[in-house]
Amino acid sequence: MSPVIKPFMSNVRNIYIADIESGWIINRLMQDLATELGRRGLGVTVGPREHYAGEDVLFNSRYLNALPDARACVNSIFITHIDDRIREQELRSVGGKFNSLVCMSPHDAEFVAAVTGQLTQSVGLNLPARTRVVRPVRVAFFSACYDDGRKNESWITDYFKNRPAEYRDSFVFCFLGHDWEKFAAKLGRMNLNYEIYRYSRDLPGEYGLYTATLASMDRLIYPGFDGGAMSVYDAVAAGIEVIASNISYHRGLGEAVRLFDDREGFYRELDALHAANQQRVSALTSRSISAYADGLLAHWNAIANPESDAPPSATSTQPARAEALELFRGHYKALGFSRIRSAVIRLFLAMVVSRPLRRRS
Repeated sequence: MSPVIKPFMSNVRNIYIADIESGWIINRLMQDLATELGRRGLGVTVGPREHYAGEDVLFNSRYLNALPDARACVNSIFITHIDDRIREQELRSVGGKFNSLVCMSPHDAEFVAAVTGQLTQSVGLNLPARTRVVRPVRVAFFSACYDDGRKNESWITDYFKNRPAEYRDSFVFCFLGHDWEKFAAKLGRMNLNYEIYRYSRDLPGEYGLYTATLASMDRLIYPGFDGGAMSVYDAVAAGIEVIASNISYHRGLGEAVRLFDDREGFYRELDALHAANQQRVSALTSRSISAYADGLLAHWNAIANPESDAPPSATSTQPARAEALELFRGHYKALGFSRIRSAVIRLFLAMVVSRPLRRRS
């Protein structure tokens, strides 16, 4: 069942997103945004600029050649890449015609504010991710399994007995070798994720199949203290990181091999893998389309209601703007023929489609 989403309470009631079907990633972002805003009970239309019909917000997805409309409370543009002197000049020219400049990040907003001089009208919202699903860590265990438990595989099941259920989503344990079926059944009863790769010892190229599979993993673990495992070398050769017992020839292999001394040390390594995975989840959650819509609506409402108590869209400082301006300009591309030609085409199109602004009724 989909979660119930309360309508966003604001004076902005309807939005027109001026966008065209192109398959470009920005087009997909605008479609995602329209869906999210619509789920909040707002009226949202996506279409060509000439179909705008007086909605509260006119949001132009392409800042170059964008045109404001006097009927809109908020004339907003979405500003993407500024990577040469011509585009900077185009931004300076078009920016003053709009009261809302939406940038791809707070850092971009510092730069845009420095170029246009529009401080409170420029807002930096980090581009939303198009997914919040993070792939679990694929952890390889490359060895045969033995009835006497010499590989300490039981540490895996013991670890999850004392961890919250959500830890299980961070891992897929991949067993490369013989006789793992019985142990894997224990993982299954605990609702843990696992894969088994088992090739006949008589199969030509058996070892190469295992090492090829190993190269697709994220980590190799080896908790056994039974003299060392050659699979540690295989993992180093495959370019994946290793978590292994601090014993024998596991030592001295560099930073790619993390060593532990006992069961608790092994658990700390798994904790670190889970924490890193959760950081990815948290990062994508903070960059969700829902969070993006929150920031965009707060900005638009502050523009539409300047007398409200909403905080200003930008709180930048002059040194921050100067730093951003210097950094962006330092990476501008040279003005070759293709860039100049593109600028001329944009100028021509702007002259063709431009028309006088209509007064608001």
